[in-house]
Amino acid sequence: MKNTKDIVREIHKTPLYDEIKDLQDFFNCLSPTHKEVTAFIYLKKEDKNQEVPNLLMFACKHNAGLQELKRDSSIKNIKYLLNLFIKVRPVSKLNKIKDVKFFVATNYMKRQQKALKNIQNTISQIPPYFEKSNGKFKNNFKDENLYNKFEEIRKIILASK
Repeated sequence: MKNTKDIVREIHKTPLYDEIKDLQDFFNCLSPTHKEVTAFIYLKKEDKNQEVPNLLMFACKHNAGLQELKRDSSIKNIKYLLNLFIKVRPVSKLNKIKDVKFFVATNYMKRQQKALKNIQNTISQIPPYFEKSNGKFKNNFKDENLYNKFEEIRKIILASK
């Protein structure tokens, strides 16, 4: 039977993971403002007949992010960073990239917001925890360390009341 370490190693060896890792590493190279406005990035084939993807697609979280990324200076910075990344990793799948495109991922963001609302609703339905102890218990420990720990617990309980 395999343990989780073996399974994770096998996943890391797959070629699909290499592509995802390259994209993640490139995304981590972007500036914080570009990361903030970008929901995700992926590779896309320009034509269906092509074997290798040659477009790097940036999905923006909102229209303001799209405008930020479509500026000439941002496009030049991204392409320059891509060239540097390819020089460092010449065997990366990103070396076939010819162009960078941007779009707003409205459906993706709607799903993200809906999932966040569901999580918040679930959390709000969980009843809060109330301490049942009133801090009045005997501390019979002879060991000074344990005695002090239980006294700290007593102080926390009394402070929460």
